[in-house]
Amino acid sequence: METIAPIRREVLVAVPPERAFDLFTGSMGRWWPMATHSVYGAGATVAFEQGRLVERLGDQSAEWGVVLAWEPPHLLRMTWHPGNPVEESTDLTVRFLPHDRGTRVELVHAGWERHALGEQAARNYGDGWPIVLGEFAGVANTA
Repeated sequence: METIAPIRREVLVAVPPERAFDLFTGSMGRWWPMATHSVYGAGATVAFEQGRLVERLGDQSAEWGVVLAWEPPHLLRMTWHPGNPVEESTDLTVRFLPHDRGTRVELVHAGWERHALGEQAARNYGDGWPIVLGEFAGVANTA
């Protein structure tokens, strides 16, 4: 099986790691661009629920992934499969590292070999993560 390179993205936010982690995990529904980067679109919500990340719209729900490591304020690691079968789960790791101007949020998204669209999905997420992290930074930098 051919290995597809992990996606690596980062953003600097002007809050300490504790606040960055809390905003990223506890307020995701506030900053995630649901209209363009979700299963159900605008009007849906997303939140962590009992070790899972779940999107909801009315009676509908879609699991985005399962938490594998939750180590505030430094690390979130989880499976990732919004809108896809669990068997196609990729691996998402987000680190919150102290920086002299706040927190450097490092995201690594790997395991594309399990995704049905493989390299195409990796390219799509490679383009999408900067948008998502930009939305997060917009909220974190005004918190």
